[in-house]
Amino acid sequence: MRTLIFIGIGGMIGSIARYLTGQFFTRFFSDPLPVGTLVVNIAGTFLIGIIIGMGERFRWFTEPWHFFLAVGFCGSFTTYSTFAFENYTLIKQGHYTALLLYVIISLIAGVLLAWGGYVLSKWI
Repeated sequence: MRTLIFIGIGGMIGSIARYLTGQFFTRFFSDPLPVGTLVVNIAGTFLIGIIIGMGERFRWFTEPWHFFLAVGFCGSFTTYSTFAFENYTLIKQGHYTALLLYVIISLIAGVLLAWGGYVLSKWI
């Protein structure tokens, strides 16, 4: 039960942070590229890299912290379902260039930033 509480609290904070971050970036970018979701997804991959690396490095980073941050916060801060739906919308609206950019940036930046966050956590 304790694990579920940690995940739930992290998830609540992560989903609110996702919404606010998405709204912030949507105000500044009006083109078809869904910048808000792109930012939260690549930022979330960077964060989870740091979190996993810190979990391996520091003893204080116990299992409850892992569940709170990685599963709860990052799990709800990032959003694959919104990413998938926004890709569908870009296809439906004929924004193929934006679709290609969105998918490539999301995948490449996501993997590179997860790795970068992990490497950075070893220097912290």
